[in-house]
Amino acid sequence: MKQAGEQGNFMRLICAASMLLAVPGAAMAAGSEAAARHFTESEVAAVEMPTLAFTPTAEDVGTFDKYYYFHREGTSFDEAFADVSECDALASGISYYRGGSEPYPGYYATQYGLGGVIGGVIGEALADAIFGSSERRKVRRINMRNCMGFKGYQRYGLSKDLWQAFNFEEGNGREDDATRNAALMKQARVASGDKPQQAAIEL
Repeated sequence: MKQAGEQGNFMRLICAASMLLAVPGAAMAAGSEAAARHFTESEVAAVEMPTLAFTPTAEDVGTFDKYYYFHREGTSFDEAFADVSECDALASGISYYRGGSEPYPGYYATQYGLGGVIGGVIGEALADAIFGSSERRKVRRINMRNCMGFKGYQRYGLSKDLWQAFNFEEGNGREDDATRNAALMKQARVASGDKPQQAAIEL
């Protein structure tokens, strides 16, 4: 009887998680792309190029898993902005902050089937419950590196103070759109700019 009860509870959990697929927009696949935004030369020129040159200390090197930027040779600003925006959306888990109206559940379904949806939803809920905002920031960094690496970008380490000038961190809350967009514009400027002089680090 006890085993039957446990099975019943597990099935109810599965059903509850699978209902997320019915959320409007949840079936969107990760590969679905909105129309790319086109920037004029004057718009690109108006985006401040962040300072990247620095002499890394041992402490800096030890935090390159947190503080870094991306670059891909031969990439236009339009392409870079589209890429960092898409990866930011996936890495930040927009669906979690905005009630499931964005790609995460659909992404798990497309890539891994219903089991992926359940695993992803339960995994995110448990991570927040146990570890809170610190774990969510860590997950976002990992997802961002994986996404940009998949798109062919290389990663370069940066000191914390230089990183903070054009990046943001978020845990259990979402950064406001104005701040987020300004940061993504600068990240795109860097990602499409001159090739960095320093050596790339493992994604």
